[in-house]
Amino acid sequence: MPRSSQTTPPTGILVDLKIASLLTAIEQEKVPDRLIRLAVELQNALVEKRRRELTN
Repeated sequence: MPRSSQTTPPTGILVDLKIASLLTAIEQEKVPDRLIRLAVELQNALVEKRRRELTN
């Protein structure tokens, strides 16, 4: 049986962590091109989260 430190969190939690990380990065970013890239990544993560919520 795997130890809890070796298990992977559920995908939904991983998506939530990615969204939180992207929001933090956006708050701290100053470079417009990077802000646009982060915003696109955030949008994709939110779409993924919404799709998971609709299938569950």
